Amino acid sequence: GDSDNEHIYHTENFLLHEKQRNETHTLAFTIPIFEPLPPQYFVHVLSDRWVGMDEVHAVSFKHLILPDQHPPHTDLLDLTPLPLSALGNPKFEALYQGRLTHFNPVQTQLFHTLYHTDRNVLVGAPTGSGKTLIAELSMLRMLNRRAEPDGSGDREAKAV
Repeated sequence: GDSDNEHIYHTENFLLHEKQRNETHTLAFTIPIFEPLPPQYFVHVLSDRWVGMDEVHAVSFKHLILPDQHPPHTDLLDLTPLPLSALGNPKFEALYQGRLTHFNPVQTQLFHTLYHTDRNVLVGAPTGSGKTLIAELSMLRMLNRRAEPDGSGDREAKAV
């Protein structure tokens, strides 16, 4: 709990058999930390079966270094939708002929990174936002690189 003993942030049952009493046991859990940072939290361990098993340990936050807080998402930019011709490959464009003429805003924003770089991307977007086509863009990049005329492409690349 917190330093004022006002909140319980985690509770968990742990069954310890007598045969295991001399072994080291590790419990991992995550608890929230709020601003302003409290001086310490307390870990209170007690047993409803073993008489006298009641321990309280203070966890000091005196030298705690928290990671930088990042925004929860990337804002959708107001970009002009890219035309299908941005693929620059008639065979790839033919895959989408009749289905679309331009990429939607999410696809437009991600296009350069997925189609022209090898950067890692994590996409979290609502249903119907075009995530499948977004994944296809990175596969099309891989196929483009595989077919590079100078032989610099990855001939072993595979899309699964």
